Amino acid sequence: MLVALVAWAVQVLLGFGVAGLIIALVVAGVGAAVAYWKSDAVALAMSHARPADPTTYARLHNVVEGLCIAAGLPKPRIYVIEDDAPNAFATGRNPRHAAVAVTTGLLDKMTRIELEGVLAHELSHIKNYDILVSTLAVTMVGVIALLTDFSLRFMWWGGPRHRDDNSPGGGGPMAVFAVFGFVLLLLAPVVARLMQATISRRRETLADVSGVALTRYPPGLISALEKLRDDTTVVHSSSRATAHLWVESPLARTPEAGRRVRLNRMFDTHPPLEERIQALKEL
Repeated sequence: MLVALVAWAVQVLLGFGVAGLIIALVVAGVGAAVAYWKSDAVALAMSHARPADPTTYARLHNVVEGLCIAAGLPKPRIYVIEDDAPNAFATGRNPRHAAVAVTTGLLDKMTRIELEGVLAHELSHIKNYDILVSTLAVTMVGVIALLTDFSLRFMWWGGPRHRDDNSPGGGGPMAVFAVFGFVLLLLAPVVARLMQATISRRRETLADVSGVALTRYPPGLISALEKLRDDTTVVHSSSRATAHLWVESPLARTPEAGRRVRLNRMFDTHPPLEERIQALKEL
C-alpha cells in the first residue's frame, strides 16, 4: 500500500498520468520478483561468505543436520564468514532454497550447546518463512527509496509538468493533492524503514521462541545471547541492507564500536538483547 501511495504521489507531482503509475508499479513488482529469486546469492556475496567444508567444519554440519531432522527441514546450504565477531544469519526464498552462514568468531566463541541455540534460531527463521518476509520488506524499502529519490531529483532539476492554473485540475483539490504527495515523498523512506524494523523485531522474537522449542533447552540460547551482548566486535562485511538477517544487529551499537550509533539504534531491526534474554528466561 505504501509503494502504491508513493507511485501515486510521483504521478501527481510529475504529471506522468496513469501510464507513469502503471510503470512504477511494474518496477516494484519486478524488483520484488528479482529479490525473491536472487536474495540469497546477493546476501551471501555481500557478506563474503564461502561454503563450509564438511571436513573442516564437521561440528557445524553435524549440529545443523541434527536440528534439521528434529525440525523436519531439508538441510540448508552452509557457509562460513571469516570474521572475529560472533554472528550468523539465514537467507533464501523457502526451506528448499535456504542457506545458513556463520562467522568464524561464532564458531570459536560458542560452546556446542550455545551454537545449537543460535542455529536453531536461524533454522526457525527458515521454517517460519521469515527470510521471505524480510526479503520482500527490504525490496519494498529499496523501491520506495528509488522512486522518491528519482522524483525529488527530477523536481529539483526539471520540475513537474507545468499546468495552466486556469485549466481543469490546475488548482484547488489538485494543489492539495500535490502538497500531500510532496510530503509523502519526503517521509516515505523513513516510514518504510520503520515498518521494516517493526516486522523484523517481531520475527526475531518469534524465532527465539521457536528455536527454544526446537532444542527444548532455553539455557543454550540464553547463554549464547549473553555472550553476544557482552561482545563488542562488529561484523566487517555487514551493511544496513542486510542487518535484519543476522541473529543480532551487526552494526555498531556503541561509540567505541563505530560511527552512526544513533542512526543504527533508530532503525534497529532487533529487539534489545536484554529483552530477548529476559523473555526466554520467563518461558
